[in-house]
Amino acid sequence: MSCNKRSYQSESLAVDALVEARIKFASNTSVAVYQCSDCGFWHLTSKGTAHPRLASTLKSGDVKRQREADYWERKLR
Repeated sequence: MSCNKRSYQSESLAVDALVEARIKFASNTSVAVYQCSDCGFWHLTSKGTAHPRLASTLKSGDVKRQREADYWERKLR
């Protein structure tokens, strides 16, 4: 069975996508990942507590710095 959600093969890939989504899209509110009981794949969710990797990335300022770097990279192309 397939969900109509973006799916990831593993928790690790979903966590990578979670952090990347927060960097690329300022309006993204995803905070955690979960394994879907319908399809078995992993999805992002805005419910619950922040995944530890996301929390540490936000706290360290890495998300903000990467967003700024991406902005300048696009601007200077």
